[in-house]
Amino acid sequence: MKKTAFLVLVFLVTFILGTGVLHAADAVQKTNAFKRILDVQGRGVVNILTCPGEMINAFHSQKKDHPKAWPATYFFSAFGNTLLRLGSGINDAAVLPFYVNAVNDATPMTQRFDMTEYYWQKN
Repeated sequence: MKKTAFLVLVFLVTFILGTGVLHAADAVQKTNAFKRILDVQGRGVVNILTCPGEMINAFHSQKKDHPKAWPATYFFSAFGNTLLRLGSGINDAAVLPFYVNAVNDATPMTQRFDMTEYYWQKN
């Protein structure tokens, strides 16, 4: 009887302590998830505030890529890149934080169009 009671007690203590350890691992993961959400939102706010910088990037890149036709291509490239950077910033700041941890993918929309994460970075 004493042996059975001791084994039940050991099992219960192990079960209770094991459950606490599992919850501690979840708390660490939630902290990481919160940090990822803040990183994504920060990137979004920076992209929203700096999206007009794409006009400067488009000027230099169009002049280098199309030395004679850059006046005709500049407006479309600058307009498209600025809107893409603005849309990516809005997506990062307002939409992506709600599902970034579920899909485990925090890549910005600009990366899908071969643009850098921030406008001042080089390709």
